[in-house]
Amino acid sequence: MRINAGGLSELMVGRHNEVTTLKAYIQMGQHCAVVGPRRYGKTTLVNTVLSDFKKEYLVITLDVFNASSIRELCMLYIDAVYESHGVSHFIKHTKDALLDIASRFSLELQDVKLGYDAIKEEDESVLIQKTFELAEVFAKRFHKKAVVFFDEFGDMERFGTDIIKKMRSIFQTHKHTVYIFAGSQASTMNTIFLDKSNAFFNFASIMKLGTLEDKEISTFLTGLNIQSSSLSLEASTLIQTIVKGHPFYLIKLIQESYIASLLRGATHIQTEDVQKAVEKILFDNKSFFESEWSKINAKKHKGLILKDLIGVTIEQNKELSLSYKSQLLKELKDQTIIDEEKKCVDVFFELWLRKEFT
Repeated sequence: MRINAGGLSELMVGRHNEVTTLKAYIQMGQHCAVVGPRRYGKTTLVNTVLSDFKKEYLVITLDVFNASSIRELCMLYIDAVYESHGVSHFIKHTKDALLDIASRFSLELQDVKLGYDAIKEEDESVLIQKTFELAEVFAKRFHKKAVVFFDEFGDMERFGTDIIKKMRSIFQTHKHTVYIFAGSQASTMNTIFLDKSNAFFNFASIMKLGTLEDKEISTFLTGLNIQSSSLSLEASTLIQTIVKGHPFYLIKLIQESYIASLLRGATHIQTEDVQKAVEKILFDNKSFFESEWSKINAKKHKGLILKDLIGVTIEQNKELSLSYKSQLLKELKDQTIIDEEKKCVDVFFELWLRKEFT
């Protein structure tokens, strides 16, 4: 079994309801915004769903994080549109003659010219218009529906509000294209899609991605077999208790537990392997956790509020007003340090805090 944590993970645990919902939205032509903390499996979820649509849809995927400018964003989008039709690295080929490109990729000259004209466009406003019309034009040209996935869409904010407004004005006229947006910063995504003063207000249905359900994890762990090695019932229970439904840490802890069992020459994963794995993950992330804590604690009382939430402080500050406490709590939520239930999002960061302050 290929079991990797983070990166281009293809392994998805559970999420049956989310998969069913997202598929239904696409089939209904409903745009959707998937919101959840980093490493909760948003990209894996969307890509898993889109893999089932590649025969009947033009599937166009774009990671906004990879673009350093509006022009580069447009270039990545153009490449992604042509990729959906089987043409890899279209922009790289535009140095060749248009007829050569058309014949090489079995395209009509007018299809090649659409992308070529957009690439050569110097006026940024016109470039945006030509670029983001391309998916809809291709869908009509090839008699297919299109589904466009913008990963880390919250990063669009750094390009300013004008391009977001222009994209909305373009997308709202499209009848053959469904748009999916994923983002980690809840405050930014909420501003984009739930603020009535924003261009994308009410444009997409919101899917909030939370932690995994206990029964989903139990089912996964029960059937798990890594190179003929399985988990003991006690090890499975301990893993489930530690990760608290966190998708990334579930896979990471299983991975490190398996390696710990290998190092001691065992054929099955036991609780001692899980405990060693926890220590390794905490050690490997020590610098990151220290940096995160330093940022949080830089603002007076903010660290105290977080410690109080996880129950590791006996400090009290009577000077802290309710309004200021509410402000600090909102900041912790906006930074995805805590969730709506005021629980620490990163379960291993919480473990590290407990070790540091108890």
